[in-house]
Amino acid sequence: MPLTHFKEVFWNAFHRPKLESERIHGVWQSLEPINDILAGPLFSIYENGNCDYIFHNQDVFQSIINADDLMDFFQEALKKYAEGLEKATPPLNDAELKDLQTLDYQLDLKAELCEIAYRLSSEQFGEI
Repeated sequence: MPLTHFKEVFWNAFHRPKLESERIHGVWQSLEPINDILAGPLFSIYENGNCDYIFHNQDVFQSIINADDLMDFFQEALKKYAEGLEKATPPLNDAELKDLQTLDYQLDLKAELCEIAYRLSSEQFGEI
């Protein structure tokens, strides 16, 4: 069941990580606005089990009218997040390496959540 897995993964993707290096902590802080862009609609799915918040809130999500638009929205945010992490490479020490691995792992989970959200929204619109 995709929604069950979604709920199992959600908090690992968005919890505040315990970072050891000051530089990577700064990177993480700079990425928080992008994290918020992703967290809002994904948390709505976590809470409500559907994508209604996204598709019925045209003031906020004007360009999202179907599942493909939603995936484009997610892909753009994920790309910006990944680019922000790339700017912090190469790591300068073991603490930075560990911190970057943590943020990469969270990014992978965010991408997984976006894929599940896409499937759920496709089902909602009868596209699957």
